[in-house]
Amino acid sequence: MKLLIYFAAISAGTLLISNLSAVKLWNLFGIAVDGGVVLFPITYIMGDLIVEFYGKKIAKSIIFAGFFVNILAILVFYIVIALPAYDGWNMQEAYASVLGFTPRIIIGSLIAYLCSNIFNNFIFTKLKNGNGIFASSFIARALGSSAFAHIIDSFIFETIAFFGVLAFQEFLAQAIFAYVLGIGFEIVLSPIEAFIAKKLGGKLEHDNI
Repeated sequence: MKLLIYFAAISAGTLLISNLSAVKLWNLFGIAVDGGVVLFPITYIMGDLIVEFYGKKIAKSIIFAGFFVNILAILVFYIVIALPAYDGWNMQEAYASVLGFTPRIIIGSLIAYLCSNIFNNFIFTKLKNGNGIFASSFIARALGSSAFAHIIDSFIFETIAFFGVLAFQEFLAQAIFAYVLGIGFEIVLSPIEAFIAKKLGGKLEHDNI
């Protein structure tokens, strides 16, 4: 149970940090890419480990828990921004700019998180209960499910957050690169994910409720 608590905390934390990071668009060879793509793939890794050892029902509960934690954080940020600034404190505008969240970005992020992670867990479970390499290899089904889930995530988030804000060519390039980078990060981190699954597998299975 202790490991599950850590996994749940990391899942909720990575979503919140990704939302904060997504406020910045960084320049990737002339392509605008939101900063959230740097960390957001970790949510899939956590989701894969949780559904692998604890099942789809618990994984789904953690997804919704992370969603509500982020809703709470957003409400608190907006309340704090609305409070009158103390005389002499000159960071109100900067604070509001970073933590005020563009509504389209936060709505897109949360909807994409819910849909893509639930779909990721569904595909992961189907692959695990199937035949062939996906049934026998944790990494194969983790990357296989993520490959599809990232399409949903990129489509929903980029469309809600940036369609009409960026020129269509920039929007399309950003959506494609967000997908490629997300999958790329997961591939790079897959050996670490496999090591964690193998190293802690016995303990996680014993911890399974």
